[in-house]
Amino acid sequence: MVVNYAKFYVAGLLIMIADVLSLKNVKLTIEPQIVQYLSHSTLRCFYDLEDDILYSVKWYRGLHEFYRYTPREHPSTKVFPFEGITVDESNSNSTQVVLRSIEFNLSGNFSCEITTDLPHMVTGIDTQWMIVIQLPEFSPQISVGRNVLDSGDVLRANCSSPPSRPPVTLQFKLNDLMVAQNDPFPFRKTQEKSWSDLSLDLLLSDIHFDNGRLVLRCIAVLPDIYYDEVELELESARNPVPQRVRGLSGVRKPTTPTMLPYILLCYILLRMSFLC
Repeated sequence: MVVNYAKFYVAGLLIMIADVLSLKNVKLTIEPQIVQYLSHSTLRCFYDLEDDILYSVKWYRGLHEFYRYTPREHPSTKVFPFEGITVDESNSNSTQVVLRSIEFNLSGNFSCEITTDLPHMVTGIDTQWMIVIQLPEFSPQISVGRNVLDSGDVLRANCSSPPSRPPVTLQFKLNDLMVAQNDPFPFRKTQEKSWSDLSLDLLLSDIHFDNGRLVLRCIAVLPDIYYDEVELELESARNPVPQRVRGLSGVRKPTTPTMLPYILLCYILLRMSFLC
């Protein structure tokens, strides 16, 4: 049998040429990637066609296609129904999709798929995660069992943060020192959001007093996303002062990609708890 090596050579050469001239560098970005409930986000798909011609751009939430751009068809765009997705068609095109009024069920993976036209018909795809959250509507609330305290008394306190998703983490500080606290109460669920509650039972000693002052703080945190605290200045039997509650300015910091694994874990655990 005579092997025609020339055919293999030509076929290999054509594959190399197609690889050089075809689609490269498909990259999806989601801005913002952590989205406030009922807010909006822009999904952008970057790609390099080289010398090829674009055939289609398809957008997916999970395995479900919800938007398609096909330049040779009329109309060039199509929207496919998906619960919770509202496409801003006037601002969506061959490189981006704008989503409005984003709902909780959109948390998950999004993909953009690029396909080039004949003769190569090469396909490239990239996938990124979106997380939908809702921050507490107001600051945490703090309460105590007794207003006047001295060394040897037990300070009993409770802190509660309004519904959020994921639920915030609560911490107590007494005179700017972190104090041991009871385990958090089970989250109280309100539809798809959860309250956070934390209790404190602390036997006071001389080390807890700062020149007769007792200032109790409750801090609500979602790492790199949300920070708020409220303080309660208690009456001391040694140095009586009027009890007063003072809220400290909440700070909502921009999310950084390094915290995405933490938020993803919170989201997965929260989804599991709602399914139970």
